Amino acid sequence: MNDGTIGDLARAAWRAVSEADVDALRRLVADDVVWHASGRGTRAGDFHGRDAILDYLAGIGDDADEFESELDDVLVGEERTAILFRVSGKRGARLLEAGFVLLMRFEDNQIAEIWSVARDQYAVDEFWA
Repeated sequence: MNDGTIGDLARAAWRAVSEADVDALRRLVADDVVWHASGRGTRAGDFHGRDAILDYLAGIGDDADEFESELDDVLVGEERTAILFRVSGKRGARLLEAGFVLLMRFEDNQIAEIWSVARDQYAVDEFWA
């Protein structure tokens, strides 16, 4: 796999999530994809399979009054890509401003595994508490 390919796939996945394009996201992630979300709050844990990932992402939007993300950078390796991004959100009286690192592992031109790590885990856990 070359750097351009996985970088392009990572950017396409970012666009699909940002635009709520479920069909595009379904094509980009493997059936047996695993998402590892850092933390100890209600949004933390391991999620297995494409449908579980889609439900997880949809739940973020459903549970927040406002939730936006902004792409900072895409770092490309041979088999993995890291996406650096920031989120802002509002949930009742709670506000969130936090950075994240999203690490993606690819197999057969699809996302096979994802690690989502907050740069301020305490703030994220408090927001979803």
